[in-house]
Amino acid sequence: MKSEVGRSIMRNLSVMFGAQGLTWISGFVLLFFLPRYLGSEDFGRLYLAMSVVAIMGLLVDFGGNYLIPKEVARSRKKGVRILGSYIILRIFLWILFIGVILLISHLLGYSGHVNMLILILAVGKLWESGVTAFNAYFQGIERMEFPSMATIAERLFVSLFAVGALLLGADSITVAIIMTLGGLINVIIIVWLSRKFVTVQYKFDTEVFSLLNSGMPFFLFSLFSVIYYRIDAMMVSSFTNEMVTGWYGGAYRFLDIVMVLPILYKTAVFPIFSRLWDNKDGVLESTVGESLRLMIILGIPSMLLIALFAEPIIDFFMGLEEYGPSVLVLQIFAIGIPIIYIDVILGSALMGAANRERAWAMVGLLAIGVNIGFNYFMIPYTQQVFGNGGLGAATATIITELFVMVSAFLLLPRGYLQTFRTTYLLKPVAAGCIMLVAVLLLSVSGLYWILTALAGGVVYIAALFLVKTFSQAEIELIRELISVNQLKLVLTGKTSEAEAAE
Repeated sequence: MKSEVGRSIMRNLSVMFGAQGLTWISGFVLLFFLPRYLGSEDFGRLYLAMSVVAIMGLLVDFGGNYLIPKEVARSRKKGVRILGSYIILRIFLWILFIGVILLISHLLGYSGHVNMLILILAVGKLWESGVTAFNAYFQGIERMEFPSMATIAERLFVSLFAVGALLLGADSITVAIIMTLGGLINVIIIVWLSRKFVTVQYKFDTEVFSLLNSGMPFFLFSLFSVIYYRIDAMMVSSFTNEMVTGWYGGAYRFLDIVMVLPILYKTAVFPIFSRLWDNKDGVLESTVGESLRLMIILGIPSMLLIALFAEPIIDFFMGLEEYGPSVLVLQIFAIGIPIIYIDVILGSALMGAANRERAWAMVGLLAIGVNIGFNYFMIPYTQQVFGNGGLGAATATIITELFVMVSAFLLLPRGYLQTFRTTYLLKPVAAGCIMLVAVLLLSVSGLYWILTALAGGVVYIAALFLVKTFSQAEIELIRELISVNQLKLVLTGKTSEAEAAE
């Protein structure tokens, strides 16, 4: 059973990582062009608008990102009914969302340019809500290759046309329009691909009212988490100016790309947590422990490499002349990467299997208070002392994530961590130390920083095997899943021989 769960997780990851390679490239391309060609002020406006829309957009989702895959994983028939009801619900909520977001932007006194950006991006939330609903359904049936295809098409479209527009002298409003059109392409593709898997009945079922109640904890946590992730941009803008917001946003955008790793894993493992919620064979506990181990393995090298190469990273993608203050902000964010990675898994376990949604939503609410409280004092202080309020916002973010992690460990049922061993932490730390020494030696040699970082990654992987981090069974599983046969299954849209026969 444990082997079967491992294969299910790894199959989904192999599909999503294959697609993510292309979306990462498009993400890095945008990161290279947007800050440089828009400048720190206009980029700051775009980042502020994206943050405001991200917060308000949770009104449209209403917890569906958690509830739909959870219910589909447990009962596909019930999941289909929930999908149709949620799509209709999201259309009504989007109408409400437009009114609220226009009111909020007016009350905050944003410039006409920022208000226009918010409106354009808000319109895109209509079809984005459809995308997230269908993606959640595919997540529940563990067939993530189809959302991956639609996402690739969207990202390639946005990258190609946004870069072209920037080279022709376009501003952030044109970029926002292109982003919105990219979302429309995504929803068209995902609806077309879903035809042979699900027939959605677009009718307003009275069950939707019970969904409002059952989805409330998921909605509240999603809303609270996005608020404490994004409220900092609004507070930086309020206490400083658009240029400082651009410095902060530049570092945060790079962090967003790095955060794809745990998000992909969460997408693969959440329906499995939901499916195993009443499992009595110890498989759930083992899956939680192994998931935390993987996040530690991924988080440690990410933290070290980003902290060490923050300056050349900012220089390469944005230019130190205008975004030099982003370097220290990125280094502060790097410190919290392992904590954020762990929080993603603990939250998925609490929401998917432990049925602690209400308590977890309360943690999210308290996290907002922690984040706003530290931001309120630290942004003005760091702005006055260092001329960069983003330093205070980044520090507040790390403190908030630490609070969330401690709270999650306290909420997690005691048995869920019974398979976790101290070696799960000590061995990746030892491998990280070996990598750190290798990177420092290579840096002295004058080797280009990207080559040094890649070499450091190779050393880290080798060190993991040196300290015997993986068992023989895990090594065999990895070999199987990166084999030619597995690649063929991924490319043909199949994930197993059973599915190939259907």
